[in-house]
Amino acid sequence: MGSAPSSFASDLHAFVLESALLIFHVFIQPLLFHPSFRGISDPTFGRDRLPYSYTEKRLIYENPKVKATTERVILSREALRKGKSWDRPGTAWVTYHVWEMLEATDREHLNADVILIHGLNDYSGKLAPHGSRFMEAGFRVIAVDLPAFGRSTGLHAYLPSMRLLVEALRAVICQIQENDKASGNVCTRKVFLEGHSMGAFTALYYAALYSPDPAHRISDQGQRQISGVVVVAPMIAISPESRPGYAVELLAKALALFAGRLPLAAAVRGNVSDDPRVEKEHEQDPQTYKGKLRIATGLSVLAGLIDLELHASKITVPVAIHHGDRDRATSYRGSVKFFETIGSQEKSLRLWEGYEHVMMKFVQSGGGMTDEDKAKTAAVLEDITAWLVRQAKAQ
Repeated sequence: MGSAPSSFASDLHAFVLESALLIFHVFIQPLLFHPSFRGISDPTFGRDRLPYSYTEKRLIYENPKVKATTERVILSREALRKGKSWDRPGTAWVTYHVWEMLEATDREHLNADVILIHGLNDYSGKLAPHGSRFMEAGFRVIAVDLPAFGRSTGLHAYLPSMRLLVEALRAVICQIQENDKASGNVCTRKVFLEGHSMGAFTALYYAALYSPDPAHRISDQGQRQISGVVVVAPMIAISPESRPGYAVELLAKALALFAGRLPLAAAVRGNVSDDPRVEKEHEQDPQTYKGKLRIATGLSVLAGLIDLELHASKITVPVAIHHGDRDRATSYRGSVKFFETIGSQEKSLRLWEGYEHVMMKFVQSGGGMTDEDKAKTAAVLEDITAWLVRQAKAQ
């Protein structure tokens, strides 16, 4: 009998503490950490200081065969305006990594770049195994940390608009071109986008909004144009298992005006793979976002999907789409429907039987990758690599 009040007090204390932390992270912390407060804040919220993962170190940063550099590009006032960001111009940046193979590759040198674009809640380093394979094939690889993820600025996983992702990617491509010019390289390199989930959406959205002239590698403004897009499990439509209910969506819209940073929906959590190690390693990785989907981000995703659908016919570059038919995060049926509306003359869609959302997993725990794991991952990765090589060699 005497323990009941003590238990109640303990539960009440935990509830108050949890509520106070939530209020701090949603309303107060974004102000304290806003880039305008120079000298007393870190606009990456500590992500820039996190160590590289074991896989990143082994494949990239401690690999003597690879030259790796890290760059930042400041987002312009216009980019922030289009992306509906309230960051002050000059204080928000995108971090990207340039990876190049120093030794001879298994194929001839290709005068082309592959830009890796990660998915929701992840960061560029998670794609190191893909980048390693593309480098072996002869590509230079650029791995981008999207705004609010990885070592780029922004409250973790908070996106006011999907357009911000596109403008960040555009800023990276333009800066790479300027860096190549400064190094004396002629702007003849082909540029391909390779995206996963939200990164796949970003790649397709970029191709739709910045439609290149198929006859010219360089735009009228002197900017390098993309030569193709290959995407994996694209976030074009949300699977029923992951889309919040209508009541949750209405609540989110009501709260968005004053609590857009509030984590609300579980979204894809628990629905990315049938292998529990994938989710477990995600939770243990200090560089990933582990919270619920923020209100503003979720609403931005829904708005972005509608806008991409409206602009799909403007995509003119070659496109290859890969999707698993057991995906519980993004809908492969959405990919099928979207594929029909793409304006590209050269496009392909492959549905992979039995594959979940994470189509190319690289797990280390529980004995590591089984032979079946390796075979399934290699099949998709090699298909993508072969497509990229063909496009790079095409005239």
